[in-house]
Amino acid sequence: MQINVKLSPDVLDWVMAHIQQENVPRDVVKYLTIWKSGEKLPTFNQIEKVSKASGIPFGYFFLQEPPKEEFPLLEYRTIDSTSAMNPSRNIIDVMHDMEQVQDWARNHAIEEEQQAPEFIGSQKNNVDTEDFAEYVRTVLELEIKWYENSKSAVESFKTLRDKISQAGVRNNTHRPLDINEFRAFAMVDDLVPLIFINSNDSVSGKLFSLLHEFAHICIGNNSLYNDRYSSGTRVSKAESVSNAVAAEILVPQVMFEKKWKEIDKFDDPIKTIDALTKYFSCGTTVIARKALDNGYIDYSVYRKLSQIAVNRYNEKRKKEKEQGGGGDYYRTAASRIDTRFFKSLVSSVHEGKTLYTDAFRLTNTNRSTFENLVNKMGGRSESRSFSNRYKCFADTASYVLSV
Repeated sequence: MQINVKLSPDVLDWVMAHIQQENVPRDVVKYLTIWKSGEKLPTFNQIEKVSKASGIPFGYFFLQEPPKEEFPLLEYRTIDSTSAMNPSRNIIDVMHDMEQVQDWARNHAIEEEQQAPEFIGSQKNNVDTEDFAEYVRTVLELEIKWYENSKSAVESFKTLRDKISQAGVRNNTHRPLDINEFRAFAMVDDLVPLIFINSNDSVSGKLFSLLHEFAHICIGNNSLYNDRYSSGTRVSKAESVSNAVAAEILVPQVMFEKKWKEIDKFDDPIKTIDALTKYFSCGTTVIARKALDNGYIDYSVYRKLSQIAVNRYNEKRKKEKEQGGGGDYYRTAASRIDTRFFKSLVSSVHEGKTLYTDAFRLTNTNRSTFENLVNKMGGRSESRSFSNRYKCFADTASYVLSV
């Protein structure tokens, strides 16, 4: 027998205002419209279906008044936007997920008596771009021409991600989100700062975002980076400095000037920018911004090149979506989880300090996928240990539940 439930009209209004209707099935919108009009009352199964499709927590539907959700990180968004004022459930969920990851990492660091990284907040008052950039290179152990060892932006991103992880920052890219909503965020902590990179961004975009957010951690403030053009307009001082530092590390000013003069022989700035993009193994927008700041191009050309870069990436994503295919799931998953964090988590599980269920939750996996991920990132010996230990845990849990 189905039981119909009367929901608060105010709560229904709140739900309809907080879902992105273009991203949910039509029948979900239809359900909400019918419930709001009073034409029909929902069943528990229908509410559960809408909850899963929209990302709105199931319990919210039964409140008498709309829930009051607070998202302090949104206060640090780079530029004002409609999406930032009305965030999707995806970004809300991922913020909650990363808070849990950071909480676990912090507790683990305290147990292990780890020292706090000295760079956190160390550059709070530093507005000298070159000096700030040199400090970051020192922390990350990078040469000024570090990019010459990379054959592509992909290699550059891997290099920087590993360097930043080794320095003591947890970084995560495991969950794809709308790139128009945000590119990355940084959650500053005095012991375990965290950077989240939107894996739907282009490789060059992720490369810039990673350095941008690391600069924020050195400044000591949180960041929600949602500027696709790195425009430097209508942004805070910290944003401008972070943009400049990221660009300086990717493309050092002294090397940029030298290479521009060497390549710009035919007085064609667009061809020069294309050539420098390949040399520095970064994105067109970064080089175009450098050219703009140096007076080699005007703002209209910069915006044109930036939009072309965005259009190219959108076309690429569209083709990939049409072609389908997923590639190696575990290779992809392994590349998106911070290595130091994962190894610490696996060790903690093996030592009995962290429950397997918590490990699954923190890595967005289940028993099978977690075991395979351990095998991919930690080796077969650890994987066998995981299997044996999990079996004991599962048997115990089954016994307890049966009682």
